Formats: sequence, C-alpha cells, structure tokens
Amino acid sequence: MRSNSVGRNRFPRYQLAASAGFLVIALSLIGGQSSPLSAVPQGQTQSKAATAAPQAGQQSPNQPSSSQAAPPAQPAATPPKPLVMIDPAHGGTESGAVMNPTLLEKDVTLALARRLRIDLGTRGFVAELIRDSDVNLSTDDRAAMANAAHPALYVCLHATSEPDGIGIYTAMLAENGATNGPFIDWNTAQFSFLPQSRTAQQEIAAAMQKSGMPVRSLTAPLRPLSNVTSPAIAVELAPAKADVSQVSAGDFQQNVSTALANGIAQFLSNSGAMR
Repeated sequence: MRSNSVGRNRFPRYQLAASAGFLVIALSLIGGQSSPLSAVPQGQTQSKAATAAPQAGQQSPNQPSSSQAAPPAQPAATPPKPLVMIDPAHGGTESGAVMNPTLLEKDVTLALARRLRIDLGTRGFVAELIRDSDVNLSTDDRAAMANAAHPALYVCLHATSEPDGIGIYTAMLAENGATNGPFIDWNTAQFSFLPQSRTAQQEIAAAMQKSGMPVRSLTAPLRPLSNVTSPAIAVELAPAKADVSQVSAGDFQQNVSTALANGIAQFLSNSGAMR
C-alpha cells in the first residue's frame, strides 16, 4: 500500500515540470516576436534609414531636376524687316522717254532700281522690284502688286533728259479725296497716306541735297501714286548738265542711289518702321 501511494504522488510532479518547460519555451517565442528588428542584420537597417532621409543639399531620386521642371527659354522673335517696293517705270513695248537714239528711259530706270535694291539691302531693309526685266505692266498692275505687298514705302523711278534737277513727287489729289464708306476709291486710294508720303519726300530731298545734288519737291497727278495704299513717292532722275548720257553713267547712278537709300533709311527710322 505504501509503494502505491508513492507512485501516485510522483505523477503530478512530472506534470508540473513538463508544464513549466512548455511555459519557458512559449515565453521565449513571445519575446522573440516582440522585437523584429533584432532579426534584421544591422547593415540592412542602416541602409533603409539612409535612403529614407537624404542628406541636406542632396536631391530626392523622385524629385525632377531643374532642367526637367523648366524648359529652356525660347529666343525672342525677330521683327520682320521693313519692305520697300521699287518700281522702275515703263518696260517692254513702252519705252518711256527717248533720251537719245540708244538710250531709253525704261533701261535707265531698271538700272537705277537694281542699284537701289542693293543699297537698301546693305542698310538692313528688304527691297523688291515691281519689274526686274523688260516687261509690260500697266499702272493698275503696278499699284495692285504694291498694295498686295503692304510695303513700308513705294518708290517709282522715272528719268528725263532735262537738266532741271532730280524731281521727287507725291500724288496730287483733291482735298475732298477721303473715302466715305467701307470701300476705297481706286483713284484716291493714296489720300490717307499723303502725310507720310510728304514726310518721305522731305527726308529724301534733304539727303540728296546733303550729297550736293539739285532737287525739286513737286506734286503731280501721276499714276500709280494715286492708287497706292502705302506711303508712296516718285523720283525722276535728271542729268546735272546738258549731257543726257550722264543719267546712265555708273558713277552718277551710284551717287543717286546712295543718297536715295540714305533718305529712305532716315524716313523709315523716324516713322517707326524699324521697331
């Protein structure tokens, strides 16, 4: 009976020991889960911290660079150069004045027009010719071509054999030539531009007088001046002496062209066409 009593008393002790062991293992497992960073190598933990907070002065990899955020500034647009339309009078079967048996007005005006185009180009202007060959053009055609181009100035070139000085003309229009209504009268289309045309006449006359050339400022019912819808003048080349062949001489034409270009440049500068 005694031995049996002892056996029965030892069994609960084994149960208590086993329960205590399981409790220790459970507590150790719980303690391991409560600090997860202890399972991560120290080097990896420092790397995450470094990427999470960049140092001062460094740019975040997700932040766009300044070159991506702001496109480069575009250069300012260059304003168009002022246009001068040069109209050598006559042409084709219309010879103009016969200076002498071998010298025709249509050839003199075309030669001067080509020189003037070059001289204006060297001063920064765009110069175009109404005709650049020996062709027939009516005065209506000439005015229509000039009006379609909207030039800053229209210059019609003529020539004479009379040694009366170089003539600079503006259109002669009636005082009541203003247009009433939505349409412009073709015969008085120049009316609203006459003040600018007269200013151009004065500037060019002053430039030619400065070069020592005799000049006359005139008005005339001269087509196509009256039909042009922009500042418009006509220049009549004349010899300085009785020798009419002077109007076709290269040095004389170059002197006239240079003075004309200077006067035109002064007018366009003062009128604001260069801005």
